[in-house]
Amino acid sequence: MKQITVMLGSSPYSGQDVDTVLSIAEAALEKGHPVTIVGSGDGTYGFLKDQKASGAPHAGKGFAALIEKGAHIDL
Repeated sequence: MKQITVMLGSSPYSGQDVDTVLSIAEAALEKGHPVTIVGSGDGTYGFLKDQKASGAPHAGKGFAALIEKGAHIDL
């Protein structure tokens, strides 16, 4: 197994970056790889609870689901 580390530096609803990080991390976890997601700068806002963005996937819930599956988060 390879350690997968993904850096997130953009805010959760400014583009597709969060969706990409969630997808990569999910796929890696499904294949048994350990995953760490590093939030930096505006990327840390994706880990706040109770965010509401109309019409967009809920970043906080997505990251919470990854944590339940074994992903590690560093802020």
